Amino acid sequence: MPKCTIDGKSIEFQPGTNLIEVARTAGIDIPFYCYHPAMSVVAQCRMCAVEIEGMPKLQTACSTVATDGMVVKTTSDRAKSNQKSVMEFLLINHPLDCSICDKSGECDLQDFSYTYGSDKMRYEEQRRTFVDEDMGPMIKKNMNRCIHCTRCIRFGAEIVKKPEIVAVQRGNHTEIVTVDNKPLTTEYAGNYADICPTGSLTIKDFRFKKRVWFLKKTASVCEGCSTGCNMDLSAEKGTLYRCNPRENMEINKYWLCDEGRFNFHYVNDPKRTAVPVARSAGQMQEVTWAAAVQKAQSVAQGKKAQVLVGSDLTQEEAQAIVAFGKALNAPVSHFGTAGVKTTADDTAIDSLLRRKSKTSNLHGMEKLGIAPFAGGSADVTFVFRGGRAQLPELKGSAIGVGVFFADDLKAFDVVLPGLSFAEKDGTIVNFQGKEQRLKAAIPPVGISKPLKEILTLWEGARA
Repeated sequence: MPKCTIDGKSIEFQPGTNLIEVARTAGIDIPFYCYHPAMSVVAQCRMCAVEIEGMPKLQTACSTVATDGMVVKTTSDRAKSNQKSVMEFLLINHPLDCSICDKSGECDLQDFSYTYGSDKMRYEEQRRTFVDEDMGPMIKKNMNRCIHCTRCIRFGAEIVKKPEIVAVQRGNHTEIVTVDNKPLTTEYAGNYADICPTGSLTIKDFRFKKRVWFLKKTASVCEGCSTGCNMDLSAEKGTLYRCNPRENMEINKYWLCDEGRFNFHYVNDPKRTAVPVARSAGQMQEVTWAAAVQKAQSVAQGKKAQVLVGSDLTQEEAQAIVAFGKALNAPVSHFGTAGVKTTADDTAIDSLLRRKSKTSNLHGMEKLGIAPFAGGSADVTFVFRGGRAQLPELKGSAIGVGVFFADDLKAFDVVLPGLSFAEKDGTIVNFQGKEQRLKAAIPPVGISKPLKEILTLWEGARA
């Protein structure tokens, strides 16, 4: 393999790789704003300019392909001087509002100003200001913070194939706007905030909710569909505040759809049933765990039963439910998305990530040999659900185990509250057949219990 030298380190690289990516493999960080590995190279922020032996001028590392024998200096006096100049230029018009900006704490402009910038500012003229038009329900724009990296423009045109954001005017008057000032319509709008290197584009849903340095990130998997996108769950004190994409080049690359990003709100929904409830005199009332289990057993006593397992549950939970069904001598089938009964029905909705199955583990259910629910009669139905599977029409008595909400309770005689995807560990299988792990980010809401504990209580009450 060819080799080049960066800051004195000899590095092997694949032909065609640019200097930013080659340097990364050796742990050398070259600062940049406009570059993104998934999008076209425009080399317009100039922050990544480096010194290359044999070349009279500095070269942008994002647009320079490494060659065999190339010698690069990223920390030479010329490179450092350029970085300071670029930072001073970018901060000329930038407002001093880090204290109220949602990007504060994970802002490239903020970080690079400390690492590569100067502690002095020579600019004394009045800074430019803009009046921002609305960009729709997902994204809040603050054009005053924009550094014209054009990542947002390229994301819309190249990744989601919806060129909804453009640049108008020229020079110091350049402004990033939506076409005809219309709201964004893409199902991937949240990614605009992810790729923005400043606080110019932020997510309205997270606006002023929490400082990022208070949040604990947990690497997990999205349950929004069968793609199983990798994501980070950010939480504090038992409350989820946001979900961000986590890079996985084999599944979701750098992206996350809005449905998966904002799906987490049900976890802390005040309408979620987080304590056991049982029907008494026609009304659902809160009861103890022991009373709820006893009520459920009395409802099921001597009746023909069937067991439904949501395809939003993990492999481990599904296996335990299959064993539970065998003990009851009851058939076990899965449910999840209307119109999607088998993996053959689970086709792509768009060319990026979204799929028809709106649960994450449909393919795992088939892998375990669980058949899809096709109707059928039973005196009592056990419904196991993780919170996202769409409830089928139920007849006769019903016992719910898992995540349910106030509007669901009319269909049940007893509900035993279980855990959502953010409260448990477990395995799911995506449409590619890849096994991935959910990780608990928060403790159980209310007095909800893991499925294993609920089934243990059931067996204990029968003894």
